[in-house]
Amino acid sequence: MNNRQIILASGSTARKAMLENVGLDFKIIPANIDEESIIKNSSSDIKTITEYLAHAKALHISKKHSDHLVIGSDQTLEYQGNLLSKASNISDAKAKLKMLRGDVHTLYSSVCVALNGEIIFSATDNAELKMRDFDNEFLADYISKNPNALISCVGGYKIEGAGAWLFSSVKGDIFTIMGMPLLPLLGFLQK
Repeated sequence: MNNRQIILASGSTARKAMLENVGLDFKIIPANIDEESIIKNSSSDIKTITEYLAHAKALHISKKHSDHLVIGSDQTLEYQGNLLSKASNISDAKAKLKMLRGDVHTLYSSVCVALNGEIIFSATDNAELKMRDFDNEFLADYISKNPNALISCVGGYKIEGAGAWLFSSVKGDIFTIMGMPLLPLLGFLQK
C-alpha cells in the first residue's frame, strides 16, 4: 500500500491544508455527490449520516481510480437534535449564526479510505462548541470580514481563522472541528 497514490475526494480547502501541512503527497479529485439527497433520504442518526457521506465520496472516486487510496471525509452539524446544512447564502448564514449564538452545537467529522471500491479504514469523531452570546453588531462585523466561511463551512465559521472569536469554549479535537479526524487517518496511513 505504501507505493499507492493517494487521492483526496474533497474540494475542502481546510482538508487540503491539513494533509499538505503534514507532508502527505496526494492529488485532489472532488467527489461531486448529491449530499442533500443522501441526507433527505436517510433515517439514520447524524453521526451515521456523516460516516455515510464520507464513504460515499471515497467510493465514488475509488470506482474510477481503483488502484489508488482514496480519502473521503465529511462533516455535519447537530443543533438541538437537528442536522443543519451549509447556508446557501449570506442571509441564511446570518440566521444560522443568530440561532447558534449563546448555545452549544456538535460537529461530527468522518474520514475513511477506500481501495478497489471498498472501505478499508473509517473513523468518526465529534466536538462540542459553545458560541459566545455576541450581539448583532459583533455578528455584522464578523460577517463583513468572513463572507467565504459563511457559505463554505457547515457552521458558517473557520475555527482556524476569525471564527475562533465566536466561541467561549470547545471540547474536542481541533482537526475534527476543522473537518477531518486527522490523527486516526495518519495512524492508518503510517501502518
